[in-house]
Amino acid sequence: MAQKVQVLVVDDSPLCRQLIVDALQKDPDLNVVGTASNGQEAFEKVVALKPNVVTMDVDMPVMDGLTATERIMGDHPTPILVLTADPRNIAPELTHRALEVGALALQVKPALDAGPEAWNLAREVKLLSQVRVIRHLRGAKKVPSHAGVPAAPPLEAMGASASSAIGVVVVGASTGGPQVLQRLLGDLPGDFPAPVALVQHINPAFAESLVGWLQASSKLKVQMAKDGDALVPGTVLLAPPQFHLLVAQRGRVTLKQGEPKDGHLPSASLLLESAAKSYGKRTVGVLLTGMGTDGADGMVAIKGAGGKTVVQSQESCVVFGMPGAAIARGAADHVVHGDELARALVTLAKGQPLPIAAT
Repeated sequence: MAQKVQVLVVDDSPLCRQLIVDALQKDPDLNVVGTASNGQEAFEKVVALKPNVVTMDVDMPVMDGLTATERIMGDHPTPILVLTADPRNIAPELTHRALEVGALALQVKPALDAGPEAWNLAREVKLLSQVRVIRHLRGAKKVPSHAGVPAAPPLEAMGASASSAIGVVVVGASTGGPQVLQRLLGDLPGDFPAPVALVQHINPAFAESLVGWLQASSKLKVQMAKDGDALVPGTVLLAPPQFHLLVAQRGRVTLKQGEPKDGHLPSASLLLESAAKSYGKRTVGVLLTGMGTDGADGMVAIKGAGGKTVVQSQESCVVFGMPGAAIARGAADHVVHGDELARALVTLAKGQPLPIAAT
């Protein structure tokens, strides 16, 4: 019999803790190995109990959940699911700072009187238990991501008259993706000469706050895509929840309702495939960290159309599933560290070559 997933439940409310415990214990594959009422206690119990997954509240006494997450990910990396209030009622930067400090995923707390069934945590916890997390340097010493290598200089503006060698950049991301997207969009110059469209698998409740969080660190205009929006340089369009985002002809996007593809709505593959049809060899596809294989079909389509394909390197991924699937299909031209993705895109936009991925 497979070993049960050991879970530590952290919340300062005794009622919340019991509801979470009850919801998790209903699943025969899960076992609540302990509980904690504040971040300091959570850190100590992670050290002592070595759980497979932690569910983490944010607002707690003694030590808040974000500080605890940062400490855990710096010293004893463990998959962490942050449970928070409705993100529409709190600042986007607070909501997504949990991801910055190393949490893998976010989920909204249901009403306390909703009962344990409403918490619906078991599936997410089991998925996160499969992730091999790495030591998160934000929670330890603040050092460059490439130890011993000087930090690269900031990217310079490309120049208003720059003509781009690429027509559109289309991006797919899942678990661990928001952190990489923040770095990527924050590093791109404000006059980057190609529009960006992206799919990020995320709990729908956090989609709007994700846009605000990404916009706060980017020189580009980041917005939730609407049907008919134009693809113009300087703009980043994010697929809204429950809609496929497709690149249409004549530089516009369409939103399409329908069934999930490979379990995902929106689907990264559908976005990338549609871009390949509309932009052909002027398409750049990018696949970031994430579980599963979404996006691999789209990367195959872009490569077949003569476009360029870039995947995030394994050592910089939280989960190498999506990039690894594209590599396995022979659809990755370039493998790039997450910290260097913006530089790679600027290089491609200038028509300059990148190193070819090893085969």
